[in-house]
Parts: sequence; C-alpha cells; structure tokens
Amino acid sequence: MCSSRDLPRMQSLKDLIVEKIQKKGKIPFAEFMQTVLYHPHYGYYNAEKERIGKFGDYYTSPTIHRIFGELIAKQLEEMWKIMGEGIFSVVEIGANRGWLCYDIVQCIRKEYPEFYRYLRYTIIETNPYAKERQRALLDSIESTDKKISWHTRAKDGFSFGKIQGCFLSNEFIDALPVHRLRVKNKTLKEIYVGYNGLEFFEIEDEVSIHALESHLETLPLAGEEGRIYEVNLDAAEWLRHISERLRKGFVITIDYGDTIDGIYREGAMDGTLRCFYKHTVNKNYYDQPGEQDITAHVDFTSLMNMGKSFGLEVTGFTKQSHYLIALGILERLAAMGNDFETLLKVKNLFHPEGMGEIFKILIQHKNIENPQLMGLRPLCSLPIVNTKTKVT
Repeated sequence: MCSSRDLPRMQSLKDLIVEKIQKKGKIPFAEFMQTVLYHPHYGYYNAEKERIGKFGDYYTSPTIHRIFGELIAKQLEEMWKIMGEGIFSVVEIGANRGWLCYDIVQCIRKEYPEFYRYLRYTIIETNPYAKERQRALLDSIESTDKKISWHTRAKDGFSFGKIQGCFLSNEFIDALPVHRLRVKNKTLKEIYVGYNGLEFFEIEDEVSIHALESHLETLPLAGEEGRIYEVNLDAAEWLRHISERLRKGFVITIDYGDTIDGIYREGAMDGTLRCFYKHTVNKNYYDQPGEQDITAHVDFTSLMNMGKSFGLEVTGFTKQSHYLIALGILERLAAMGNDFETLLKVKNLFHPEGMGEIFKILIQHKNIENPQLMGLRPLCSLPIVNTKTKVT
C-alpha cells in the first residue's frame, strides 16, 4: 500500500500516460514501459526512492557482498594485462547506488596497485538523485586520486570520446523497454495500451515498427499461436553507441536471461515480463505506475548477433555460477575461514537456486585477437579448493 504522500506523484504519472493515449488512441507497450520507468521526474529509475536492498524492491549481486566486485576487479586486471598495461577505462552503465564501482576501485587499489595507476572509471548516470547518492558513497575513496567521473548518454551517443578498456553493466539491459508481440490466427500482432476512463487495458493491432517483424523471424517457435514475445530494440542502440566509443577492449554484460532457445523453449507462453515491488513479484504491469520495477529476461543471442554487426566479437558466454567459480570465489571463501554468515550471503551469488543459474555473463571484445579469459575457462581445469568449509 502506498502512502498518501506518494499519491500525487503516481497520479501525475498516470495522468501523463492517459494524456498520451488520448492523443494517439493507444501506445505501444514499449512506450508505456519507457514512461513508467524513465520519465525524467516521475519514472521509477529517476525517482528519489530506495530501489535496492532491504528497504527497496530487490537485491543485486553487488549489494550481497563485496566479493562480487572483487572478482570483477580481478577480471578487469586480466583484461588490462591482455591489452598491454596502458591506460584502462572502465565505463559502468546503470551503477545504481555505486556499490559495484566502490568495491572494484577499492579492490584494485589494494590488490593491483600497478593496474590502479592506469585505471580510469566512468559512471553513466542520468538520474540526479542516483548521482548524488553515488558521489556520497564514492567520495570516501576519491579524496586524492580522482579516478571516478560521471558522464551521460543522449540519442547521439555518450558524452565522452573513444576509450580503451571495458564497458560494464550489471542488471541494466533487462530494464530497457520491450515491445510485446503475440501471434493470433497466424498473424503477428503487437500489444498496445489503451485507457477506458477507469483503467489501462491491452489492445492488439498491427506492429508499430517493421524491425519487429524481421526480429521475430530469427526466433525459434516463431509463429506459435498465442505465445507472447518480448523484443528489446533499445539494446541495439546501446551496443552501437558502446562500439562507437570502444576503440579497443571488452564489454561485460551481467544480467538475468538466456539464449533464445533457453528463453522460448522453457519459458511460459505469456513471456518473461515481470514487476518487482518490495521483494515480491507480480504481473500487474499497469498498477502503481512509477512505483514498481518492470523487467524482461535478456535475450543474449540477440546481444551476440547485434554486437557482431557493430564489430563486437563474442569472447564467451556462461552462467554466473561458472564465471565466479572460475574467477576464484571458492578460494576467497576458503580464506575467510568459518565465517558462516558471510558464507550464506555469498552462496546466493553462485548457488543454482540463487543467482548462479538465472544470471548470465556475456563478454564481447573489439580489436583484440582471440583473448582467453580466466572467468570463461572450463571448470574441469580448476584445481580442487583445499578448504574445510562445505558449500551446499
């Protein structure tokens, strides 16, 4: 239940959406999702509210334990060595509170001092409230070195020049707006949003953008009667802008989702779109506009294919459990001894029933010849961890 002080903001956002619908007759679901999530004043991601953690709507890997950021730092240091140990820029997209940046920079400074000399860290942030919270956290490690800067992204790209290094995102792509398509009577229809004076409702009509039809032709089970497909066209624009700014280096995308086969052969007929509100999951997309998160599973096959068209080659793709174990999470846990409270927290990062299976890691590269990364090596090649701590 929302408090009374929240009602004016919610009503304002609802009024704005209703006004759009009244002008156009209906709007694509992607436009509805874009508005409720990213409206500059009332959108979920631009509001002055706590989204992550105990008092928010969900947890992310960096909020569980610093070990996640430490392992990403280890991966970045390996990339820096592969690229010749020069200036290395990390560009993080969707930094939330800034915890991942904090843990990465702290770890690099302590464990990889030579790499730290060449490190430059940029956060892409458009939300003034989030930027303020990030600065409050990161100022504590920025007193002298000034390694961290903030930039933005507009329709024509990022507000900085070409870099060498790595673009990094954790749970960003899943929150980009998606078009929703359904096959009805062997004809492809798009789901639009209308308003009847009391509530939002769904309307099926011809697709709004020709690119949606072309995209669907690449999907398995394309044309299956009644199935809902979600298509993320914005991801292509992000990848294009990333490739334009990446002279040489890597792209790390961490998110929940799967390949096309995994999503559509095992997923429900009604798609993967979900809402998150106070650590509960629902499918009430039109309730509480601006107060709940709306996300869809990431189609990593499309990210790989789109990336190749922009000059980004696939370095590797794996589960988060595989990736963290290959980077040494078990060894770090063993070094902590019998700290069972930490063990229980960290286990969520790689356990199959936690984040280990549903979260995936896609790494792409540009202008690097066949890079071999530690986090992508076969688990059968790893030494057995000598520890008395049992992880189950």
